[in-house]
This record gives sequence, structure tokens and C-alpha cells, in this order.
Amino acid sequence: MCQLKTNTKNRTCLICEKAIFGRSDKIFCGIGCKNHYHSEVRKSTKTISSETLKIINKNWAILTSLMTKDYDEVIVKKLTVQRLGFDFETITSVHPNNSYINFGIYNYTYYITKNDKVVIMKNKEEKNVTPFLFKRLLRQFPVLSN
Repeated sequence: MCQLKTNTKNRTCLICEKAIFGRSDKIFCGIGCKNHYHSEVRKSTKTISSETLKIINKNWAILTSLMTKDYDEVIVKKLTVQRLGFDFETITSVHPNNSYINFGIYNYTYYITKNDKVVIMKNKEEKNVTPFLFKRLLRQFPVLSN
């Protein structure tokens, strides 16, 4: 008959802190605690990604509202863009240039000049935002429909 080896180390579950018996690499006492742990990890990851997408979509809406249909490039004061709620720390891409670093948000790029102006350009290389996404953005940010 096979005897079970018991671990002499005092290991406890990460969730409920009950004693753990069995394999040496086991960190949960049972499937319930394991499921609870991974559920919490997914919730926090989902929250972070959804908040980031909200900021990116808001930034895109602000850039769209500042662009005029007649021009491919617009120059605006940095303070004006900040007052609209633009978050300069959240972007979707970076395009290095000889004189400036162009930051991208979907189909727009922008850079900040030395005299605190923001130069916004429509990125011709990237495709426009899909109509489905655009309709969702219009519902989120009604200022675009004006």
C-alpha cells in the first residue's frame, strides 16, 4: 500500500490562510480559493484596460473636434488642449522624427513644439476609424456630432 507523504513546512493558502497539504508547489487549499484568486486578477486587469481605452477614446474625440475638414494639420496651444481634458500620457503609438517625437492616437499624430503649441496631423498612412467604432464614439462623446 502506498503512503502519502505529508509536507512538514507550514504553508498556508493565499486566500483563506488554511494549511496546505500535498504537492510542494501548491499555493491554494482548493479549487474554490484558486477560482476566487484568478477571478480577482481578471477583474483588476479588465478595469485597467477599460479605463485606458476610455482615456484613449476621449483623447481621439478631442483631436477630432480640434481638426478642421479643410486642413491636414492644425496648431493649437497646449493649454487649450489640456483644458479640454486631453491626457498627454496615454497614447497608442510613437513615431520618432528628426526634430520631434510624434505621438499617435489611432489615425492622428501630434507633437509638442518648444513654445508649448500642439501640432495635430491626420495620419495618412493609417486607415480611418471604422464606422462601427465611430458610432460608438459619437454615443460616448456627443460633442463630435456638432
